Amino acid sequence: MRSRRLFPLVTALAVLAAPALADGRSDWAGYAWQTIDVADCTAGDEGRVCPLYREKWDWKRDQWVSIWVTLGQESLRLTQRLEDNDWYDDDDVCVTAVVVDAAGRNLAVHHTNWYMTDGQVREEVFTYPAAGLDRASTIHIGSKQCREGPHQDDAVFAEVKSRLGAATR
Repeated sequence: MRSRRLFPLVTALAVLAAPALADGRSDWAGYAWQTIDVADCTAGDEGRVCPLYREKWDWKRDQWVSIWVTLGQESLRLTQRLEDNDWYDDDDVCVTAVVVDAAGRNLAVHHTNWYMTDGQVREEVFTYPAAGLDRASTIHIGSKQCREGPHQDDAVFAEVKSRLGAATR
């Protein structure tokens, strides 16, 4: 009986909390997120250079994601490096970055799903055209093992990009 009385309260609290989750992370499930405050980024020749993101994609193994972000006038430049230093494990690894403004609106999005074999190091530079980066407030970067395979979260990425494109038209 007590749980029936608590259900409306819990539901109301969830609805009230929903706007707080209206940033770029709310589209993506299961990621370990870190947040970079754009105020912590420093001016450089090519734009604002942000602090390094470095996190394990599997907390119990020597497997690392490193991300370097530069916010330019009209583009997001992101260098992603994955290092699988565990000689007994391979994974599909999802990495997502979302740049949002102070209201939580997406300004730019990045997503990859790479298959990493034991001992492999892979690095790639990505550049995304993005208007409004002068309004950027926060960068959320997250990673996870994509246990559902090489296309996990592709549909989420397509949907987020579609909404982002519609917002800029």
